[in-house]
Amino acid sequence: MPSKPAPLPTPTMTQTEDGTWTLDVPGIASTTGHPAPEWAMAKAVEAVRRAASDIVRRWVAGKPVTPVEQQVVLVVTRGDAQVYSWLEGALVDDPKRR
Repeated sequence: MPSKPAPLPTPTMTQTEDGTWTLDVPGIASTTGHPAPEWAMAKAVEAVRRAASDIVRRWVAGKPVTPVEQQVVLVVTRGDAQVYSWLEGALVDDPKRR
């Protein structure tokens, strides 16, 4: 019987006092200082992709990788559209994102 996949972390997007935007994916990646939410989202996709590469390197080296990190790698292997969809889906109802 296959185990249930670990849930992906829930990203948060916030606007800082200086008007820039930060997107954080807990335990995976963070990106700060962007002038618009769309820029923060685009940079977050890149940051998640880089984090997935680091996770794969650790995994191949025999170091421990959490089930959540494994799920992130699987999403990234499906392409940027899947990563964007995951981040966007988690932020659609986020009242801080305006």
